[in-house]
Amino acid sequence: MSPLDFGAPLRPPQAPRLSDMVFDQIAEAIVHGELKPGEGLRDQALADRLGVSRMPVREALLRLERAGLVETAASRYTRVVEITPERASEIVEYAGYLYGAATRMATRRMDDAQREEAVRLLDAIVSAGTDRDAYFNATRAFNRHIIATCGNSNFKLRSDLLYTVDYVTRNIPLAGVLDAVLPLIARLRRAIEEKDADGAEAAVRELHGIDGALGEVAQRVRQ
Repeated sequence: MSPLDFGAPLRPPQAPRLSDMVFDQIAEAIVHGELKPGEGLRDQALADRLGVSRMPVREALLRLERAGLVETAASRYTRVVEITPERASEIVEYAGYLYGAATRMATRRMDDAQREEAVRLLDAIVSAGTDRDAYFNATRAFNRHIIATCGNSNFKLRSDLLYTVDYVTRNIPLAGVLDAVLPLIARLRRAIEEKDADGAEAAVRELHGIDGALGEVAQRVRQ
């Protein structure tokens, strides 16, 4: 029977769902440092660790390579990438444009409950202080909230690259940065409360070193 025979019963998409789960698990392990930069990745070892076959692991590794978290050389290695300062700078700039546009749209389209949640998440970022894990988790939650409430599902299609953004931003040192970042977060909070889409986008872009003087975050990743 032809694979394109529309009379054939459809098979449940178990393998794609499994490979998605494997992708998420490996990506999270890279973001959180359980898999270190430069660490070799063997599909069989990962399959054994995750309790799956090699096929979903191979599919996940291909996605991770496209997302910029894994690099391969045929017959030589598959490993976690080591992000150079130049690459980190590019990723932070990308995040500024991506989240800036999404924040502009979300600020216009949020309902009252979603707006209150955005403000709460920004307050959590401030409360985290120099606790890197708390700061990262709060920032990530805010960014995911923005993507979810911007009203355009195309932003979710870039979800693989969001892991790469997380990989870089989680490792930006906070010492000496918060003094510059916190006033911008206050501006962003006020803009979202006042439904000022222009102001919200401008604050996010400045947080990522876009427009005007180079921001503190961008300076840090270039060092």
